[in-house]
Amino acid sequence: MSYLTNIDTLSALLDRLISENIKLYFFKKDNIDENIKHQERLIYEIKERITDLLTAVYVSGGYRYISEKRTYKPEDIVETLEELINNDILTGEGDRANLEEATSDNPSLERFTRNHKMIRKANESRANSKNKLDKTFKKFVEEK
Repeated sequence: MSYLTNIDTLSALLDRLISENIKLYFFKKDNIDENIKHQERLIYEIKERITDLLTAVYVSGGYRYISEKRTYKPEDIVETLEELINNDILTGEGDRANLEEATSDNPSLERFTRNHKMIRKANESRANSKNKLDKTFKKFVEEK
C-alpha cells in the first residue's frame, strides 16, 4: 500500500494538525465554545492517525508514498517543518485578508491580487515542504 499526498502521508497529517491547531487558536481567541470542542476532537483524531501511521511504518519497516507534482516551483523551496507551519499561517492570513477585503466598503483588486499571490506562494511552498518531509521520513524509516 502507498500513502497518498494530501490524503494520508505523514506530511499531510502534520499539515492538517498544524492547520487545525491554528483554527483552534482563533476559536479560543474569539471564545467560540462549540467550535473549540469540535476542533479539540478533530485534533485528537488527527493525532491518533499520526500515531497509527508511525506505528504501521515502524512495524513494516517501509514508507511508500506518492508525492505531489507541482506546476509552479518557487525559487525558495521550503524544506522544514517550521517553514510549513509559517506557510500554513500565511495561507490563513491571506484568506482572512481577502475576506476582510471582500466585506470592506471599498474592495481593492490590487489588495486581492497581493493576497492571492501570498496564498499561492505559501501553498506551493507547503507542497514542496510536505514532499521533503515524506522523502526524509521514508529514508529515516528504511535505514533503521
